[in-house]
Amino acid sequence: MVGQDGHETGGEHRPDGEEALGTTEVGRGEISDPEELTARLGIKDNHIRELYEEITASRLAADEARASKEAGEGHIEALERECAGLKERIKDLEEEVRDRRRRKEGSGRQIARLERELERKEGEISHRDYLLERREEQMVAEGQRAEELASRKDLALQDALRRVDGLERDLEEREGEISNLHTTIERLRVDLEAEQELRGRLADPANRLRAGIDLFNESEQRNSMNALSRTLGQPEVHVVLDDGDEPPALLTFTWQGFTWQTYVSDPGPAVEEPRVYLKSAGEDLSGVDRNPPNARVGPGDRVVLGL
Repeated sequence: MVGQDGHETGGEHRPDGEEALGTTEVGRGEISDPEELTARLGIKDNHIRELYEEITASRLAADEARASKEAGEGHIEALERECAGLKERIKDLEEEVRDRRRRKEGSGRQIARLERELERKEGEISHRDYLLERREEQMVAEGQRAEELASRKDLALQDALRRVDGLERDLEEREGEISNLHTTIERLRVDLEAEQELRGRLADPANRLRAGIDLFNESEQRNSMNALSRTLGQPEVHVVLDDGDEPPALLTFTWQGFTWQTYVSDPGPAVEEPRVYLKSAGEDLSGVDRNPPNARVGPGDRVVLGL
């Protein structure tokens, strides 16, 4: 800012775009820590307040420049009025000189002095006019620079606000993702506990055999077995666990001593579908090991362990 005496006063001139550079550093990298994100939001709030204060200072400087211009114009008007008064006084003296020229020889010197004074005043007015024009040019330039600076700061402020809004939305999205992850973790934990509990129960061969029978009773394969039973009558049923560390249940149905079907029913939690399927079937038991029945088809056409 330039004062009335032409010297520079106050104000720190920053390079063009410095404010905008400060505001664009936030958000270049992806921020994953909510606490760091909150801290950066606080820093942005402080920077926004500084931008508002700098804009206010620029506008106050423009107001002071206008006031200085008005004061200079008032001083020139006073000089012009004084000059007009001097001219009137010269006229009066000239009239008096014409009347008293012979008696007052010193009037010529007085008139000359007044004329010199008038010339000095006119020179002062001319110099003041020159200074006023220069000052007006400086004020126009300062006003343009202040407007450009205010415009850049407004743009920087708008960009900062947009970035703050984006960070707030990103924080909300991250919080939602964290909440969803917590929900997923809890669901997986419950599923894992249920699977561990199921594996613990299935470690007992008797429980594993019953689980295989229950799985068969809930499958579509039971309908196929029942359809054949409606034609051939109630079958003999033999259930047993197959070989292996986590064996499936084998359910063998025999009708009238010659038609037979063997189904696999695997209750293991990690087994993919189909978990129940027809393993083998035939119309002749010759060459097939026939085991005595240890289960039956009970109420609701469901397989029940025991005779």
